[in-house]
Amino acid sequence: MSEASTQAMHVLARELSDELNDARAALELFAEQQSQVELLVKCGEHLHQVRGALRMVEVHGAALLAEEMERLTQYLIDTPEQQRHLAESMDALLRAMAQLPAYFERVISGGQDMALILLPLLNDLRAAQGQPLLS
Repeated sequence: MSEASTQAMHVLARELSDELNDARAALELFAEQQSQVELLVKCGEHLHQVRGALRMVEVHGAALLAEEMERLTQYLIDTPEQQRHLAESMDALLRAMAQLPAYFERVISGGQDMALILLPLLNDLRAAQGQPLLS
């Protein structure tokens, strides 16, 4: 990767981190004010931005994780009656938000983009939605 490309990827990493921090803040506020569904919508919007950026730079494992995070957020918005597992869902989202920047940094530092590393997180996100697990 050229020096300019490396610098651009590091700038993107900072932007992704900011978006994820904003998503996390919205999710944590929702945990305190569960009647405020617009906080989940805001969280989903930030995750959508993250997913789009990761797709553009073709970091497929991270994009897949962001997509599952966005899906779980939308699931929580669409099915408020299913929120009996809300704590598990929010825990899975927060862990994924913490892991995604580290994974992206690893990839831009020369590591391989291996979604297999993210499989436990992906499956936690899918399980929270009642979706079949990946193998």
